[in-house]
Amino acid sequence: MIFYFSSTGNSKYAAEKIAEMNGDRLVSIGKAMKSNELHYKIGEHEDIGFVTPVYYWGIPDIVYEFLNHVRLDGHGTDRYIYHVVTFGSVTGGANAMLMNALRKNFGLMLSATFAIRMVDNYTPLYDCSNQKKNAEVLAAAEPAIREAAEKIKAREPGEHNFDRGAWALLWPAAQLLYEHERRTRKFSVTDECISCGLCERQCPLNAIRMENGKPVWVKDKCTLCLGCLHRCPKAAIHYGTSEKTVLHGRYLNPNTKPDIL
Repeated sequence: MIFYFSSTGNSKYAAEKIAEMNGDRLVSIGKAMKSNELHYKIGEHEDIGFVTPVYYWGIPDIVYEFLNHVRLDGHGTDRYIYHVVTFGSVTGGANAMLMNALRKNFGLMLSATFAIRMVDNYTPLYDCSNQKKNAEVLAAAEPAIREAAEKIKAREPGEHNFDRGAWALLWPAAQLLYEHERRTRKFSVTDECISCGLCERQCPLNAIRMENGKPVWVKDKCTLCLGCLHRCPKAAIHYGTSEKTVLHGRYLNPNTKPDIL
């Protein structure tokens, strides 16, 4: 069984390809959290995988909260358990953070970790408007995904394709910054909004509500997946300095369809 979180499709695509090669079941963490479906039965011979993006050199808050609340029947300590991270710049301590959560909540240890570089879609900082460059990054990710799937099928242990250097040591500080940046007051909406309500329907934490035809963020913090920003059909949602999110474009992985939450 593979649990994945994905707002723009990078991690979903990786999870789908691994599941396709290995015959695994897929569970969307975003859909599970939005619907409060938090009880799963692990099959007798099933491995357990997690595929997540890297946020501020760690795992997204929604993944951490999922692990704090999910119930996994039959997980056992003899399972092959792996974590695949999709990242744009550095992996930081994402696997350490996930391992800590697994140990604390289930007494489990990771058997293997994998890192796959994909398009960095954090538009407040990074430009994802160059379609040619995006296509090159995604093409380079294909052999890494295939290699990870093959190693997972063979149940190979160990750390694969990580090149963190000193960055891993700084992830706790980066996560403190993440807590500050998750404040929803930084989101804004322009007059291009057509009141479609897609942002409300697709927010995995139900942090958006349509009021008078416009989205309003009703929670102080969200997971900062930027799914509302990237999926808005009119690019009417911005985060922080609107000029940056205009110039840096919008991104959805072209090789998969976004989850319908």
